[in-house]
Amino acid sequence: MMLAESRGNGLPPAVGEPPLRIAIGLAGLALGGAQINAIDLAQTLRGRGHDVSLFGVRDDSVAQSVLPYAVRAGFDIDIVEAIGLRDVARAITRYADGKDAQIVHVFAPWLGRIVAVASATWSGRAGVETNWNMENMFWGSPHVPLIVGTGVMADEARARIAAPVYLMEPPVDLRADKPDTGAAAQFRAQHGIAQEETLICVVTRVDRAMKGESLLQAIAAVESLDGGLRLAIVGDGDAFESISEAAAAANTRLGRDAVLMTGTMQDPRPAYAAADIVLGMGGSAIRALAHGKPLVVLGKGGFALTYEPSTTSHFRREGFYGIGSDSDPVVGLARQIRALHDDPDRRARLRDFSLQEAVSRFGLDAAADSLEGIYRSALASPPRRATRLLDAARLSVKARAEIIRSRRARGGRR
Repeated sequence: MMLAESRGNGLPPAVGEPPLRIAIGLAGLALGGAQINAIDLAQTLRGRGHDVSLFGVRDDSVAQSVLPYAVRAGFDIDIVEAIGLRDVARAITRYADGKDAQIVHVFAPWLGRIVAVASATWSGRAGVETNWNMENMFWGSPHVPLIVGTGVMADEARARIAAPVYLMEPPVDLRADKPDTGAAAQFRAQHGIAQEETLICVVTRVDRAMKGESLLQAIAAVESLDGGLRLAIVGDGDAFESISEAAAAANTRLGRDAVLMTGTMQDPRPAYAAADIVLGMGGSAIRALAHGKPLVVLGKGGFALTYEPSTTSHFRREGFYGIGSDSDPVVGLARQIRALHDDPDRRARLRDFSLQEAVSRFGLDAAADSLEGIYRSALASPPRRATRLLDAARLSVKARAEIIRSRRARGGRR
């Protein structure tokens, strides 16, 4: 994270600096890590005296909405009603005009392209893009400031784009995400998990993209280890039905409910609190640290690695993710789980280590400090108007070509 001295939540902007008017665009309207991070940051920035609003582009396919989470944080999410690159760009500009926003900060690469097009007509306003996915997606303008979550992505982006690139890991709300024995007991009682059983939790979108592979491997690993282990998968998504079928099949073979599918929880903190071990990636992994949990980070291709002092150099470079090379990923994940399950003293040491890492590296206040600096730099040094116009024209032509290719491809499959 790009750190600055934290002034604390609820305090005004730095001395001599006026409050900012900020419009934050959510990656989507589904309950997910990037959306939660954006809302938590919006709440922190508002607490410092900034004028912050939230918007999202309409999506009628959402299974579990982020709207209730936003309401609890004190925000209404304004819905942008438009379809297509240019129309959405115009709608976001109208929205920003209505809020008199100085900064439009979007938390998704697909919105970064739209903001680049919208910014062609802006004056006295700047766009910022955050990409907390695990790989760069150079869909937008090379002149829009970019925030990424890993050192590898930052290095790659700095070699590719002209705009400033900032490294900032997804933050966590340390006032809300913290050890909670009461919530842990309630979760276990609600789901019939005995105190002596070792509970492994995964809190995630249950999606085919990025998530499905590791969830299937987690189910298979728990089945292979069997005795005394329970796995709770907390979340929903387009792979929920297929993952549920795999969980049910494993339970049938074991003759017990070893794998539990809870669906989405609007507040998943009790699941983190109840876990003995957490499996996860990205923001979910960081929230596990804040709850003081031993953590096995998952990734692509069967990647699974315990977060501990000897492995932090990897995660500081690659983020809470990785690409596996194990010839048998299920065996590899099972090995990580078994090593933690069989060594209570190691789990206790890792609980302390996780909490120390969360407090020192991932607090919202440090992230908000950094954002304030990024926003003021973006306003002080915007791309020239001619540059923005050229970028908008290029991106519009590219988007149109993609639509034509897609239509031709669909026509060829008929």
